[in-house]
Amino acid sequence: MKAGSFAMLCHSVLGCKTLSQALDRSLRFFALILDDISGTAVRDAKEARIVLHERVAGASRREFAHELLLMLLYGLSCWLVSRRIPILRAEFSYAEPAHSAEYRLMYCADLHFNRPNTTIAFEAGYLDLPVVQNERSLKEFLRTAPESILLKYKNGSSLSARVRRRLRQFLPGDVPDFEGLAGELNMTPATMRRRLHEEGTSYQSIKDQLRRDLAIGYLSHSNRSVMEIALELGFSERSAFHRAFRKWTGASPGEFRRTSQS
Repeated sequence: MKAGSFAMLCHSVLGCKTLSQALDRSLRFFALILDDISGTAVRDAKEARIVLHERVAGASRREFAHELLLMLLYGLSCWLVSRRIPILRAEFSYAEPAHSAEYRLMYCADLHFNRPNTTIAFEAGYLDLPVVQNERSLKEFLRTAPESILLKYKNGSSLSARVRRRLRQFLPGDVPDFEGLAGELNMTPATMRRRLHEEGTSYQSIKDQLRRDLAIGYLSHSNRSVMEIALELGFSERSAFHRAFRKWTGASPGEFRRTSQS
């Protein structure tokens, strides 16, 4: 891709009414400028999928190209509708790479390798969301690139951001329960649950993400034992922490510590 290609793509999709239209236009744009990889958007009753295709049969699988193209399409999609779109499943047309633990942070926990095509799936309803960005917000989006593209979308004024900031004040200690926090934010539990769902997250997911980030920090930059870290993060048993950490990163706490400090 020549310098400026992504900015031109962003300008071209601002006039779209829905994410579905913007995604189709984005895929046509990449088809024009990329010789080796193309993409399609597939939708059924419940699920939408972005599917990448190698144009040359038997071509070597370019892991970085697949990773980056998915993140460009996903990051742009989230920004256009101003919310994080939860990825339900990610599939890759190559063998599991050594850095696959990072995929759980980049995409989701449900990963599959050696599949016919590289694909990410999300709820079909997100395709119907309106494009809410404009030329002014695009300038900020491009100014902060590549962070704004490669990191999962965050809206600092969103409810999920407010919940995250509030919980961060409590962790690694005890955090308020869902009903208590809803009351602090002057809304009913049902309203808070609905609004978090609309933003593509949940109270439990935010807690898990914060605990994951703290656990990674402790394992990478401290000499605390795994049991000490588990207790500080609110796990009563070492085994429960192991299961949670493996779900978050794909590795056990011990494996992650050895890799990060090697």
